[in-house]
Amino acid sequence: MKILSRDFTVWEKLVLLVLVIALMALGYYRLIDQPVRQGIEEAHAQRDKLQADLADVNRRISDYETRVAELDEARELRQFMPSYNGSEEELQILNGILSASDNYSLNVEKITLEGNQIRRKFSFSFSVPDFESVRGIFARLSASRVRCLIGNVDCSGLSKNADGTSISVRADGAFYETLSDATSDVALEELLRAQNRTLP
Repeated sequence: MKILSRDFTVWEKLVLLVLVIALMALGYYRLIDQPVRQGIEEAHAQRDKLQADLADVNRRISDYETRVAELDEARELRQFMPSYNGSEEELQILNGILSASDNYSLNVEKITLEGNQIRRKFSFSFSVPDFESVRGIFARLSASRVRCLIGNVDCSGLSKNADGTSISVRADGAFYETLSDATSDVALEELLRAQNRTLP
């Protein structure tokens, strides 16, 4: 059975060829090009997300390394509370630091006990030629190996004398000790008796 009663003309063949090419192009666009482009866009989006996640991880690693370095530095400089009786070491620290001044005086008070913490308060005064020396003494005290807190600082200012300029400074401080592995003495026994306690 013959479907067509005549052959296609050149013009009809050309139109059919264009239609076939257009259908093939549309099929390629819908079935190949669009999915590939969409896959590429999704891959780019995933790559951008992974890069953002990697940047966040790198930032966290950097923050962690910075904190570790700060912690290591703090451990090197850390102060500790020695077991009572650390008074000899503390007096050596004070005398060693204050001896950098022109002259100084030191007054150590009675110890106080709060919980397992022993506080050895002291007051001191010294004179130095300039504010840089004042800063140096306080920096050494605050960085001493035994925990030491300084307060009530009074600086009388700059005055001139025969030897040049002089700054007079007065301050209070406290060293901290602990009852753990403490060596008892009369002062500590009195405190413990007053609080109805014994050495742990």
